[in-house]
Amino acid sequence: MTDGFLDRELKPLYLRLYTPVRNPYPDGMNTGRYWFLLAIVSLAFPICGQQSDTPAQSAEDKAFAAITEQMQKTQAGEENPTDADLKVRREAGLKMSALVNQFLKDYPKSKHIEDAQALGNIGLYEATLAGDETAAGKLQQNATEALKDPKIPEELKLHTFVINHIAQWAKSSGKRNLSQGSAEFEKAYMEGFFAAVDVLPDKEAIFKMLLLQAKSGRELTPAEKRSIAERVAKHPQASAVIKAEAQNILSGRKAYEIGKPLDVSFTAVDGTKVDLKQMKGKVVLVDFWATWCAPCVADVPNLKKVYDAYHAKGFEIIGISLDEKKDELLEFTKKKGMPWPQYFDGKHWNNDLSFRFGISGVPTKWLVDKKGILRRTGVTSFSDSLLADHPDLKKGSLEYLVKELIEEQE
Repeated sequence: MTDGFLDRELKPLYLRLYTPVRNPYPDGMNTGRYWFLLAIVSLAFPICGQQSDTPAQSAEDKAFAAITEQMQKTQAGEENPTDADLKVRREAGLKMSALVNQFLKDYPKSKHIEDAQALGNIGLYEATLAGDETAAGKLQQNATEALKDPKIPEELKLHTFVINHIAQWAKSSGKRNLSQGSAEFEKAYMEGFFAAVDVLPDKEAIFKMLLLQAKSGRELTPAEKRSIAERVAKHPQASAVIKAEAQNILSGRKAYEIGKPLDVSFTAVDGTKVDLKQMKGKVVLVDFWATWCAPCVADVPNLKKVYDAYHAKGFEIIGISLDEKKDELLEFTKKKGMPWPQYFDGKHWNNDLSFRFGISGVPTKWLVDKKGILRRTGVTSFSDSLLADHPDLKKGSLEYLVKELIEEQE
């Protein structure tokens, strides 16, 4: 996929209801609550969104924006919708679907085609939940047709299948409002993925998505995570590699631990050989990120500032990119002047390194000290303006921590 709308803050929604398709929301929109729904396409899409350098909107961009505007209306009443709110949701969901159909006719070669299709399904999902029988039938039809269409990407098929699975379950259960953080939603979401294993060919990718939730699903209890891993470990269609990973989760073995050496080695996208074992004496920031992630993009100037200030003193950055297109990654890093090496395998949320470490959201930053020991996870780099307004944040900032580790005696 290209710089997709669904790749943004909607990943949590995709990963749940809408799994890791791309984020269909414009920059700045509060889409965290949609993350699971849209996530399915990205597990099928990610948690961030790419920003545009072009302020003027084309007719195509306006048509796409009109779809996303309706999405906000599908959440009328939020957690406690009235009958009037449900009516607004039904109308907005059907309107989304209609706008998507028109968009596909008017812009058949648009880079937003897959994102638009995903959004159309989300509209039908929301209308179904709000009680519209027509939307339920259309969503079922879309799911059936998607499975048979060789032109539709596997991740979009997964998105459509799981959304429909949840919608039909909600309809048969009489659910009009299904909270994404509820136990009911969690169960329907996971069952959708296990059902998808039986009908979609890329079973390895689906199992990895399930195991990622078993490793680091933020809304899941330890018991729920363990249950997922147990089912995957016993699943007849899981490969030996997948079953071994599930057993690692069940045994409590982790690929990293604060206070222990961190094992990361790879050949960067530019051909550079990277191995943390060979970087002893350096303070290293391991940055899990993507060009489609708005917070990641916004953080680049802060990273560059710290890099420029401390690189000569022994500070390095290695990027772990969750992008899907190598040319887009190379173009972005060149344009932004990011000289540090980047790991890239084009697997998105199934990126080999991020999956091994259970990374379920970007940006995620880790700091490794001069002895190769992982010292910090969840590192944040703050802008100068933010630190000026909140000086209490300084001791937790990337620059402060890097300086502290560089000055630390070995």
